[in-house]
Amino acid sequence: MSLLNLVNINLSFGSREIFTNLSLQISSGDKIGLIGANGRGKTTLFRIIRGELKPDSGEVSFLKGARIGYLPQEMDFTSDDTIISYLMSANTKADDIQEEIVRLEEELHNEDAPDALEAIAAQLGALHEELHSKDSQYSQHEAEMILCGLGFSVADLSRKVSEFSGGWKMRILLASLLFSKPDLLLMDEPTNHLDLPSLVWLDQFLATYRKTMVLISHDRDFLDRHVSRVFALEPEGFRAYRGNYSQSRLLREEEEKIIENRRKNVDRERKQLENFIERFKAQANKARQAKSKAKILKRLENVEEIESDDHFLFHFPKSDRSGDRTLVLDSIAKGFGDNILYSNVNQTIMRGRRIGLVGVNGSGKTTLLRILAGELTPDEGRVIIGSNVKISYYAQHQTQALDPALSIVDEVRRWAPSLGETAVRNILGCFLFRGDDADKLVKVLSGGEKARVALARLLVNPGNFLMMDEPTNHLDIESSEALLDALLEYDGTVLFVSHNRGFLDRLANEIWEIDDNRLIVFQGNFSEYIEHLKDRNQLRLFLPSDRNSLSESRPASIGSVEKKKDSKTDKRRKEAKFREILTRELGPVKSKIESLEKRISEIEVRQEILEKQLADTEMYAKPEYPGLIKEFSENKEKLEDLMARWSFQSELYETKKIELEARRDD
Repeated sequence: MSLLNLVNINLSFGSREIFTNLSLQISSGDKIGLIGANGRGKTTLFRIIRGELKPDSGEVSFLKGARIGYLPQEMDFTSDDTIISYLMSANTKADDIQEEIVRLEEELHNEDAPDALEAIAAQLGALHEELHSKDSQYSQHEAEMILCGLGFSVADLSRKVSEFSGGWKMRILLASLLFSKPDLLLMDEPTNHLDLPSLVWLDQFLATYRKTMVLISHDRDFLDRHVSRVFALEPEGFRAYRGNYSQSRLLREEEEKIIENRRKNVDRERKQLENFIERFKAQANKARQAKSKAKILKRLENVEEIESDDHFLFHFPKSDRSGDRTLVLDSIAKGFGDNILYSNVNQTIMRGRRIGLVGVNGSGKTTLLRILAGELTPDEGRVIIGSNVKISYYAQHQTQALDPALSIVDEVRRWAPSLGETAVRNILGCFLFRGDDADKLVKVLSGGEKARVALARLLVNPGNFLMMDEPTNHLDIESSEALLDALLEYDGTVLFVSHNRGFLDRLANEIWEIDDNRLIVFQGNFSEYIEHLKDRNQLRLFLPSDRNSLSESRPASIGSVEKKKDSKTDKRRKEAKFREILTRELGPVKSKIESLEKRISEIEVRQEILEKQLADTEMYAKPEYPGLIKEFSENKEKLEDLMARWSFQSELYETKKIELEARRDD
């Protein structure tokens, strides 16, 4: 069922065209990722859908009665209601219904006319039915579950909305939207204000979310997990793809390759025709052929070259080698008043490690980075910097430290006075500031552009120990990927905070979690750490699947739970039994996966053959050409379907395997 239709939407801001003849359809139940480079119009499209912005021309139509929910990147709102009351009143309107019931009951007592009494009674019956329906659809228990999942404590539920900071208010707004279940949910960077425990909870929640949603996110893994269609705002205009983000990029590459091959073939044929016409147009015996070639030339299609977005690409320079012990935390303690963040922290950072620092908001992640960078002094203990260690610190609000009165090139040069202007401009070129763009004043830049300037400033003087606080903020997906690639090649040591789970997962090979005034260290990436906690029933998250009450006991410390040692015979028996269970439970799924892989491989081979045939200019005039085009298109759709089924079966296989692994000792 079609929920929303946009037809031939045109919008310009001055001489700048944003959308040209944009048409799209959103159906009930769609899970859509909206992607495109910064400034391409993603948030603008949301504003058009919501009716906040009128296009210059075109039509926007909704399913009658459809409700839209919208989560912006930033929003300043307040209320004197408690957060639980805010959720309940904003969505159920129960208070309004109850007031109307009281009014009608008073009217009922004062009315004598039989017809009027019957009408009032009917209204009361309808209102009571509506109130009962809302009570069952919007239960307070569900509201509490969502709020706690997003990081609020039980005590927080009775606090006023006005008492919370901007980031926590955005969580309240997100909770309200999830609770309200709108027909179409638009979310612009929903993970921006979440810490990792809340992000893991949101992942679980959205995995079972049945309503229609459109997501804007710079976390490609988050998009891959939650969308099955992609709307892309490409340089040439709007494009729609089936599949998740990664699959859409593969389809885009295939599309670009086919169009580029066709363009080259048409250009080659055009050149051959032009050469023939130029050579033989004056010869009487070739004049008729030359005219015929001219007609063919006129009918040749004009295949436009696909324009690609510019993406910044850079590499950190080779750093001076530091000592093996990069930095030592010796009995560190820090607090603010009665709020003790951590005490007696002892830990060593070894050279070459890439450490992801995690913890709930307010646990002291940024404070620890500032202590290690020398910006704050610990209450107790000391930080010992290793031999030949040079620290560079990228703060969470690094863009605010830029001098708005300076040009980009001057801002970067002041951090590396020894570098000449040519060298600085070459570096800025890697960050897409080329030519006159490098002379722009910092104050006129967008958030994403300022983030690139801050990263360029880091590149000119990176040192051998990088500390970074939310480095992907304000970066689009491609820019985040470029930063990730550069950091993976960086030969120094990295300590960083990031709410971008995909970025964290791929970069970190060690996890530090600040929890309950202590520092927990785990060797591995974040996903492995989550599994580690799940195996020991220590994951401190309110997950929808196992969330039955608001009370939760404290977990045991890592390593405190020990299992009884089984004898070797028992172990062998259990292993044999477990292998038998694996074969029985996973065998059918594995067979489906192998069958799908075989079919995918067969079609891919056929597509390669078809692609070569279609690239042959001589094939255009042959009668079988339309049939080949049709087969290629049909195979493309089949591949999309098969890939989606393969992805589902593979995920099912992994999920079942994890569940069986968790029960192997039962």
